[in-house]
Formats: sequence, C-alpha cells, structure tokens
Amino acid sequence: MPSWIKAKRFSVFTTLPYGGNPAWVVLGTEKLTDQDMLTLASDLNPSSDTAFVSPDPTTEADISLRFFNGKNEVNFSSHAAIATYFALNGEDMVKLKEPETIVKQRTKTGINPVHLRVKEEKVTRATITLSKPTNLDLEINLTLVARFLGLEREDLTAAGLPMDVTSTGFYDLIIPLRSLKDVRNVTPNFTLMDSFCVRLGISGVIVFCRQSFDIDSTAFMRHFAPSIGVNENPISGLAAGTLGCYLHRHKIVEAANFSRMIIEQGHLQQKQGKVYVHLETTRGQIFRVKIGGSAVLTFTGYITTP
Repeated sequence: MPSWIKAKRFSVFTTLPYGGNPAWVVLGTEKLTDQDMLTLASDLNPSSDTAFVSPDPTTEADISLRFFNGKNEVNFSSHAAIATYFALNGEDMVKLKEPETIVKQRTKTGINPVHLRVKEEKVTRATITLSKPTNLDLEINLTLVARFLGLEREDLTAAGLPMDVTSTGFYDLIIPLRSLKDVRNVTPNFTLMDSFCVRLGISGVIVFCRQSFDIDSTAFMRHFAPSIGVNENPISGLAAGTLGCYLHRHKIVEAANFSRMIIEQGHLQQKQGKVYVHLETTRGQIFRVKIGGSAVLTFTGYITTP
C-alpha cells in the first residue's frame, strides 16, 4: 500500500540555490525495498544521486544511509551525504548540539564519524571522512589523453607537474594544466574517455589548475566520469579530496600536520561551489582525509512510495 514520506532537495557544496551539485534526500525509509529506492531515485534525480536515510538498527551508528542514482545503487556519494545532514534540520532523527555534533553514519563503505557545525540548532557545515589515499602506477598515453580532452599534447606538460592515478574512494586520473584558460578549453570526447577509463580500470578524470576564481581558493578543477554515467560532475567531493591528496603528495601545498584547502568547481557550468579539504598527516604521510561543505534547501515536501 503506497504511503507518503518526506523528501528534500538540496544544492550541495554551495551557498547558492541551484548552484553546486543537486541531491535529493528521502527520510524515514525503513520500509522501502531496494526496488522502491531505485524507482524513486530514477524519478527524482536520474542524473545524480539520492540518499535514503533511516535510523540505524544497532547501537554502532546513529543513522544509516544508502545511495542510488538513476541506474543502480552506489556505495557512497559525498554530495548526497553532505545533503543528508542539512536535511536533518527540523527533524528528530539526531539531536543537534552547538557548536559541534558528531554523528556516526553507516554506509556500504562502513561506519564513519561526521562532524556537524551547528548554530541556532541548525547545521551550517558538514564534514565527512574519506578513505586514505591510494595510488596506482599506470603507464599513461599522453597522445590519447590529449585527444579525448580536445587539447594538444604540449598542453599536458606545460604545468610542469606529473599525472597521477589516485583514489580516496574511486580512482581518478589527475591531470594538471597551466591556467583557467586551458581548463576552460577542455572539450572532452566522452566516448574515447569512457573507453580509456574502462581499459585502465579507473572511474574518471580530474583536470585542474592552481589559478582560481577566488583568491582564497587553492585550485580549480573539473571532474569527468563517463564510465560511471556522469559525463561531467558539477562538483565532486570525493574528487576534490583526491586532488587535495595529490597537491600534498607533490608538495604543491605547504606540508603540515594539518592542511586545509579550498577546491573550486562548477563555475564553467554556472554551478559554482567549493569543497573544503582537510588533510591530517604525520611524518609527511596522510592518515586522514576529510571533506566539508554547505548545502542550500530548494524543496521540501512529501512523495508517495511506489
């Protein structure tokens, strides 16, 4: 028998309504089947991710999150996870305490703490922990990369920095470019890029430059992931975390026990936003990666279950 459940839509990693990356959050989903969640995600947000939230049935975690896109379930979605904690505003699922509340979330990647900045009983920023970075040593064909990015081979070496294949959840090829102009000039051939990613066993491609729109930002990036159904992601928290690890590894940011970076994305799609990346290190090695951001509520209401 269909019933009504609460759903909220957010623009994530931004303070601008309809900027950033869109995510839906569906609350009170204990009785939904996998097929129900897939059906709702396909209808609400077919090109991105939807989070389904319920109280965790154990004492190990506070809430349980599952993520679906228009085609299948995904183990984790950073922007849908961030949206979830802003969706808790005005709900009774988690007791919010100022100035910070720590929530234990269960996802298919495990149980992790989430740090919520709270003011006047409302979440103002959510910070989640990612996996520690890992790298793959792969041989990269520069001519092929230039071809699927619509650039010249020389553009890929002008920044004087190496390419890396790095993961904080999904493996991405990281490509440094010289300037915002070069990043803007990227015109991907997604068929070639998809084939390249599948052959290497990676999820996507990050292009970035140190030049940024905001003087306080560390870098500007674009993220492409056609092999998982997203040609260009307006903003990817996971990819921003991965880029932060790259910047630390190659000493592009000052090495410290705690490093904070601001990664810009989305400006070329009129979806501008920022991801705050926090790296905790000891003896030069990263032992914890966190990403944080804001979200703006653009819809709240009720939807009927399938």
